[in-house]
Amino acid sequence: MRKRNKFNPDYSFTFDAASWDKDIVTVSTMHRIEEFANSDRLPTLPEVAIRMLEIAQQDTPDFGEIGRVIRSDPVTAGKILKTVNSALFGFRSKIETIEQAIPLLGVTLIRTLVLSFNLASHKTHQADLEPILQQHWRSSLTQAVIAELIAEQIGKSKVDPAACFLAAMMQDIGILAMVSEATSEYIENVLERSSFPDVLSSERAYFGFGHTDVSAAIVAQWGMEGSFADAIIHHHDEFAVPCDDLSKEERLKVVMQAANLGATMLAMPKSSGTALTSTVDQWLGFLQAHFDIDESSAQELISEVMQRVSEYSILFNFKIGETIQAERVVEKAKSLLQEIALQNQLNMMASASKAQKQRDETVYRETLTAVYNRRFLNEKLPERLAKTFANRDWMALFFMDVDKFKTINDTLGHAAGDEAIKHVADWLVHSVRSDDIVIRLGGDEFLVILPVVKETEVENIAERIASRIPPMKLSDGTEVPISLSVGCACYRPSPGDTTDINWLIEQADQSMYIAKRSGGDTACVQAFEGTNQAATSPHCV
Repeated sequence: MRKRNKFNPDYSFTFDAASWDKDIVTVSTMHRIEEFANSDRLPTLPEVAIRMLEIAQQDTPDFGEIGRVIRSDPVTAGKILKTVNSALFGFRSKIETIEQAIPLLGVTLIRTLVLSFNLASHKTHQADLEPILQQHWRSSLTQAVIAELIAEQIGKSKVDPAACFLAAMMQDIGILAMVSEATSEYIENVLERSSFPDVLSSERAYFGFGHTDVSAAIVAQWGMEGSFADAIIHHHDEFAVPCDDLSKEERLKVVMQAANLGATMLAMPKSSGTALTSTVDQWLGFLQAHFDIDESSAQELISEVMQRVSEYSILFNFKIGETIQAERVVEKAKSLLQEIALQNQLNMMASASKAQKQRDETVYRETLTAVYNRRFLNEKLPERLAKTFANRDWMALFFMDVDKFKTINDTLGHAAGDEAIKHVADWLVHSVRSDDIVIRLGGDEFLVILPVVKETEVENIAERIASRIPPMKLSDGTEVPISLSVGCACYRPSPGDTTDINWLIEQADQSMYIAKRSGGDTACVQAFEGTNQAATSPHCV
């Protein structure tokens, strides 16, 4: 599907379905995404911004051409000169001309400034949108500053701070498009059901897609395809490897996610004391795990956020309302640091263990359901089961998938499919004990591991998990029946058995297919004493 870019009639935009989740790309969702992306209520880019976007795509941008383009718009030229001579850059001598400014700022930063000046000029005549736009620009500017600061911390050779600033500034522009084009619809079905800026789940539940899809379509229309659009559409995803192990394009995605988490943290209400402490801990763990940014450096970063957001809001003339709550976050971070400094060696070891667990909670849990992920299965599960093998306790491993999940996706859409996965995950977590383990393998497949269990109880547990799951309720009140096919390997290690998780999964998987062939909505159980001894015959319960 091809659209003529309304900002530049010479640029033709192709809707690339491969860049979007295949489950949401239907004809109707593509049309709705493009309707939002082409909204007349979005900021209209002037010629200078369009030309800068085109020049920035060139392999070797011509500084002379950039100078001529900027000089053609005296207002933009004046703003850039004012910016380059501000305290934000701190050049010793005054920069007198655009030609002097261009090599000092670079093409990416010039493009960022030109776009930001024009985005900030966006106004609305709808009074009910004013507070929402303030929230949007405050969140976007906060994300941009956090992304820029993280990029500066990890080094320009790894990721460009100006590119990070611009991508973070643009990653939620889809919210602006959606709320401007469908104001009542968006407020009633998204903003009244979720806390800004954490709105993606509510968007997908109602529209069948989210602002990330709209944002990616907009930046693609503006000539910023590739890594920019890719980072924007995935900025709510989870990345479980350190930043150094990623390509530059993937690194941009992780910085975008960190910026989103940080902005969410800074937007928390003043009354959220305990929740704020927990969120600060989580964010510090994320920075440590992905960027090797320790607590002390993170505290400095947080302290810088408020000042730089204030400077940028004045520079770009963004109306962002009340300031972000950086002071509270800094105090929480300081408190954490003081606790660490006062601990003796034993407590420091305990603190390190706690910090590792916090990092594990980020690295080993998946975003959609918050249950453990496949990396936890590969790296951590064997040590969690070591005591079971040493004591020769009975344990149970359940392998399951959702019956007719493809039908749910095909008939109700991707958002309903996501809700079904979350519904199953919640059911599993609440169906077992706190020490038991729930893992999402991917798609609609889950594992549940009971490290210690009475053999006589396994069939009842399997039957309850498979057959008593309640229906899923959609936002319109519709109830969708959900059932599971469950295979269970009930196992007691023999002397000398090693922790062979793959063998256990294979046995449970075989039992699951027996349950599936029996029509689903049931569990098939098989018991083993040792890996080399005969098992009981699999039977459905």
